[in-house]
Order: sequence, then C-alpha cells, then structure tokens
Amino acid sequence: MPGWVHLDIDPATRPDILADISAPLPLPDRSVECLLCEEVITQIPLDAAQRFMHDCRRVLRPDGVMRVLMPDLRRLVTAYLDNPQWLIEIWREQVGLPLVTGTAAEVVNVGMRAVGPFVYDLETFVVLTSRAGLDVRQVAYNESSHPAMRNIDLRRPDRSVSIYLELRPSEAVAG
Repeated sequence: MPGWVHLDIDPATRPDILADISAPLPLPDRSVECLLCEEVITQIPLDAAQRFMHDCRRVLRPDGVMRVLMPDLRRLVTAYLDNPQWLIEIWREQVGLPLVTGTAAEVVNVGMRAVGPFVYDLETFVVLTSRAGLDVRQVAYNESSHPAMRNIDLRRPDRSVSIYLELRPSEAVAG
C-alpha cells in the first residue's frame, strides 16, 4: 500500500524491510503508529505468534493500533456445517487451488493446511494477545477507529471466512 512500510520474509515481494516475524522485529520500541497483518498470523506456529504479539506490543506507540485480518476457525467450521456449497463457491472464486473431490470437507482440509500452522477462533486469539498486553476488539469490514486503517481490507465478509480485529495496547500496560 502506498505510504506504508512493507515488511516481508520473501525478497521477491520487494519489501522495505526484509524480516521474519517469528524473530524480533527490526523496529525501535514505541515507533509504530499502525500495523496491518492480513493473512499473516496463521503463517507461524502458535508459540512464534505469541512472541510476535509481544513484539508488536513493543513497537506500537501507546496510542497505536494494529489491524488483524485472518481466517476465523468458527466461521470456517460453521460454513462447512451450515453452508457447504457457499464454502466450495468461495474456495473456487477466492482461492482457486485445485480440488480433487470438490467437496466442502476437502476445502476445510486443504484450506487449513494452506492457511498455515494455526487457525484461530476469537477466543484463542484474545488469550494470545492479552498475554502480550494487547486489547482486541472485533470490528466491521473496512471500519476502524483509526483513519489510516479504514477501507483497507481485501476480503469482504460475504466472500470469505475472515475475521476483522483491531488491537491496541492495554491500558494497564500502556501507562
């Protein structure tokens, strides 16, 4: 996104900062106003995600905000149980990886592996982030209390199983 500093582990993306989020971020303490993590947290194991959240808390300014978009395990399982045809349709439209059987069960299995080592529900993510000193609030698609975080979401809720979250440093930690 124009005006943002892009951090990535893959040099092919030509990031501004080449870094692995499972290691400490190469950023000074309290130096970042906004962090955007879309489809990122699920790419690292749970223990590494715990360390990453602590590091995000470290680099966020006290008034900073972090936006997290990721697949929601609850939405994925609910879609599998209640609307499997929609899940298959979304897979074909949004993901496009080939399916052998074309069933919702295959979408769930292949999807879980493709997303990364850990797929979160809100409850688990709140536990993870609260331990890092971050408060989590579920927000609506493209909405945020911070102007820079509005209208930046790529996946619409009616065409994905994403959850949209806003994190801020906890008052008890920030002060």
